[in-house]
Amino acid sequence: MIILGLLLLVIAGAFGIDLIVKNDVHIANPTVFGERLGIHSAASLFVVGAITGAAVLLGVAVLIWGIRRKGVHVVSRRHERAETRRVREERDQLRAQTAPAPTSTSDQAPAPTGNADTEAGPATTPTPVDDTPHPADRAQPQEA
Repeated sequence: MIILGLLLLVIAGAFGIDLIVKNDVHIANPTVFGERLGIHSAASLFVVGAITGAAVLLGVAVLIWGIRRKGVHVVSRRHERAETRRVREERDQLRAQTAPAPTSTSDQAPAPTGNADTEAGPATTPTPVDDTPHPADRAQPQEA
C-alpha cells in the first residue's frame, strides 16, 4: 500500500507540475509531457486540475493508511515477541521448580562394564504350542 500511494502521489504530482510549468499563460490546448490535451476552455482545465489534485490527495491517503497499517503490525509483533519471551521464562521457571533434585553417584546403580559376554540378557518365556490342526490341513475324503 505504501508503494502504491507513493506511485500515485508521484505520477499525479508530476502531471500537475508539468501542467502548470508548461502552460502558465496559455489555456488553449495545453500540453502535458509533450502531448496536447485537447482542452480549449478554462472550465475544462479546472476539471483536469481538480482530478489531478484528487489523485494527489488519494495518493497521500493511501500512503498514510499503509504506514499506519504497517505500524500496527510492527507493534503487534513486538507485543507477541514480548509475550512469547514471558511465557518461555515462566515455562523455564516451572521446569526448574518441578525438576527432581540430582542424586549423588553413590546412590545410583553401578554402570555397566561393557563386557557383553558376561552380562545377562533379557529373560524370554517360551510360547505355548497349539497342537490342534488347522481346518484347512485336515484330510478330506477322496472320491473314488
